[in-house]
Amino acid sequence: MTRRLCATVHLDEVLARAVWGEYVEDGLQAVALPQGINLVALVRHTKQALARWKARDRALAVAAILAPAAMALALWQIIAGHRGPAAIAAGTAAVTLVAAWWVAFEAELHGRRAALRLGRDGPPVMDLAHAVDPETEKRLLSMKRANFVAYHAEVERINPFVGSGWRITEAVWPPIDVSRPAKDDQGQEEKIIPFDAADLHHYLAVEMPKIVGLETLQARNRLYVRGLHVSYMGKEVLPDAAHPPKVVVPVQLVKSGAVGTGAGAETYLCLRMLGPGGRVVVTMHLRAHLLMPRLSWEVAAYVIPPLSERFDVVEYLPTGPMRLWWNTVNAVNHAFRDTLFGAPGRLVGEGTRLRRQARALHQVRKEIRKNRADWDYGAVNGLREAIADWERMGYAERRDVSHYFKRLEQGVLLATGVFLREHHVDTSDFEDTEKRIVNAQSYTFTGAITGPAMFGNHLKQVNQNQPTPPPGAQQPGGGQQPGPAGRP
Repeated sequence: MTRRLCATVHLDEVLARAVWGEYVEDGLQAVALPQGINLVALVRHTKQALARWKARDRALAVAAILAPAAMALALWQIIAGHRGPAAIAAGTAAVTLVAAWWVAFEAELHGRRAALRLGRDGPPVMDLAHAVDPETEKRLLSMKRANFVAYHAEVERINPFVGSGWRITEAVWPPIDVSRPAKDDQGQEEKIIPFDAADLHHYLAVEMPKIVGLETLQARNRLYVRGLHVSYMGKEVLPDAAHPPKVVVPVQLVKSGAVGTGAGAETYLCLRMLGPGGRVVVTMHLRAHLLMPRLSWEVAAYVIPPLSERFDVVEYLPTGPMRLWWNTVNAVNHAFRDTLFGAPGRLVGEGTRLRRQARALHQVRKEIRKNRADWDYGAVNGLREAIADWERMGYAERRDVSHYFKRLEQGVLLATGVFLREHHVDTSDFEDTEKRIVNAQSYTFTGAITGPAMFGNHLKQVNQNQPTPPPGAQQPGGGQQPGPAGRP
C-alpha cells in the first residue's frame, strides 16, 4: 500500500499537495492515524515530487512570458519592415517553446520513472527518496505509537474514530454479572481478585494477537478526546496551545480514560487488521463498561475499502524504455499548452494560498494566546479513508472482512473469559451471554453502513469520486473546519 501511494504522488500533483498540506505544513489540527501507511516514506517521496514540479513551473513560467513577448516583438518588427530583428525574435520564441517542452518532458519522464521504481518489488521505499527534516520525521514516526486521538466536533455524531472508514456495526453487548466468586476443586468459593476496566483493557491488548492468530493484528489502547476539550487536558497533551496536541501521551492518562470519563475523554481498545497487501483495513474499537456488579462491552466495527481507481494509473505505465519515452511524449504534447501557460498561475496561486493560510493561522494563534479556549484541535478524517472507494469492495474483500470481524469478536470473548477466570470470577453468566452474542452478531454488509464523515481542508481534494456505500447508507459529507484553519 505504501509503495502504491508513493508511486502515485509522483504522478498526481493534487494528491502530493494534499499529503504535504496534511502532514508537513504548519497548522493547529491533529491528524488521523496512518492506518498501515509508512508516513515517513510517503512524505519523503511527496517532497521529491513537489520539488520537481516547482522547478518545472519556475522554468515554464519564464517561458510562458518570454515566448509570447518574443512572438509579439517578431510581429511588430515584421510590420515595421525589419526582417532581421523579426527573424531573431521569432527564433527566440521557437527556441523558448522547444526548451519549455523539454523541461515539461523531463519532469514528466522523471516522475514516471520514479513511479516505476516503486513497483511491487524493488529497493525499500524509504531508500528511494531523500529524508525530510529530522523534526518532521520524528513526529511522523511517533504516530506508529499513537495512544491519543483528538476528533473534531463535526465528525463526533458520525464517526469519532477518525480515519477508521465506514462503520459496519455498533453494539453494546449484554452485561454480565462479575460479582460472584468462582469455586475451587473442593467446591469452596475463591476470593475475587479486584480489577478495573483498565486492567481488562491491558490484558486484551497484550493477549489478543496471541489468541486470534492473525499476523497483521495490532492491538493498542488509545484515548479518544473531543477536539474542543483538548485545551483542558494539560501540558502532557498540549504543551503549546499554538500547536497540535501530542499523539503519544502518558500511559496513566490512557488508563484513567478506561476507568472513567472526563473532559470528553474515553479510552478504547483498538484492534486493527490489514487485509492482504493492505487493500482493506478493518478496525474494532472496544470499551469495557464496569459498573459493579455488571460488565459489558461497547463495540464499534469499521472498514476502509480498497483504494479508488485513480491509484491504478501506475499499473498502466509502459515498462519498456522506448514505450515509456513515447508514452510520455504523447502525454506532454496533449497537455503542453495548459502546462506551459498555467505555470505562472500555479506559482502565484500556491504562494497566495500559503500567505492566506499563514495570516489566518497567525490570527487564530493570537486569539489562543489571549486565552481563547474553544479551539477545536480534532482531526476531521484520515488520508487512507479519503482515498478509498466502497465500490471497489469486491466479494473476496467482503468475505475476508466478515471473517476478520468474527475472529476478533470471538477473540475478545475468549480473552474476557480467561481474564475473569484468572480473577476467580464465576463465568457461568458470561458463558450464556457469550453464546447469545456469537449467534446474534452479524457482519454481512447488508445493514446500515455509514461512510466517513467528511473530507478536511486538504484531503477533500484527494477523492475526486467520493465513495458510495450500498443503497440506503449515508453518503460522506463535505464540511470543513469552521473559521481559519491551518490544517484540517
